[in-house]
Amino acid sequence: MKGWIFMAAMLFTMQASAQFYEPLRYRANDPFVFCTQGQQTPTKCWWPIAPYTGAYLPDLSCDPPNEYGRPWTSADYDSLDQYLTVCPMAQKSGAWNGTAPAESSPFEH
Repeated sequence: MKGWIFMAAMLFTMQASAQFYEPLRYRANDPFVFCTQGQQTPTKCWWPIAPYTGAYLPDLSCDPPNEYGRPWTSADYDSLDQYLTVCPMAQKSGAWNGTAPAESSPFEH
């Protein structure tokens, strides 16, 4: 009986923890690169500052905040939404310790 309760508790725990993972649609599903560098496109309208806090810096060449700037794309809004949802789940930011840049390991992304 105890074994059955233990198995039920483990299954419940696994199901509950699986609900917190959200696959990233950017940077080849690499949370470290996405949360520290944002989208891969050079014309993004936001830049990550401190990922674990959800802080970001809007690009001043975009509308908003610049009414004469280029408009935000759907990818800008979508990636920012993912950034605000996923990245603050980390409780602190760590440094990259690899020999190649993080966005180049194991391939360019």
